[in-house]
Amino acid sequence: EREAARAPEARTASSRPIRTVGVVGGGIMGSGIAVAMLNAGLPVVMVERDEASAASGRANVDRVYAALVAKGRMTPEVMQALMGRFTAHASYSALAEADLVIEAVYEDLDLKKQVFRELDRVARQGAILATNTSCLDVGDIAEATSRPQDVIGLHFFSPAHIMRLLEIVVPPRVSADVIVTAFEFAKRLGKISVRAGVCDGFIGNRILTACRSATDHMLEDGA
Repeated sequence: EREAARAPEARTASSRPIRTVGVVGGGIMGSGIAVAMLNAGLPVVMVERDEASAASGRANVDRVYAALVAKGRMTPEVMQALMGRFTAHASYSALAEADLVIEAVYEDLDLKKQVFRELDRVARQGAILATNTSCLDVGDIAEATSRPQDVIGLHFFSPAHIMRLLEIVVPPRVSADVIVTAFEFAKRLGKISVRAGVCDGFIGNRILTACRSATDHMLEDGA
């Protein structure tokens, strides 16, 4: 784990500052990522496709903290402070000042490319654009923008605020400082970072596919 967290690029590049972060998508994964970043002390801006979906995304984040309050693991005052650093919107323009934006929409390549074209339009220069895809080609997604050097994969596992693994998927045209920033960001979230190349399913899902295949064969053999 200690070795995996070391990015070779850190010898020649420095990380970019991450002060404000955004997430696109307020479902289970998007809200979990938002909670993970709020827990790390970051202000979080969420964007959804319409006002109703934005309200649903906020409710998903609120629900995570409300459950902790109900269990006595968090005070209402702490919950209020955390939610005070969280906003949900129905316009991509809300992400204009974010230093890092993580896309967490459905696993559909065309949809993700559409999201990244919008992020390319509104995000400030120097912002890091990350995709949470679990299996799609991050390099292909990056080519939907005019700045593939700023695009990287940050694959969280669900629930994102609990699961410690974070796959950092490195596409061919990403710059060294973005890679270094991704590893530093993972450390800030308290995640175990693992570098992955662009390949079908990356690492975790390739393992899962092999395990599932073996399980299916055992079932067919009578186990």
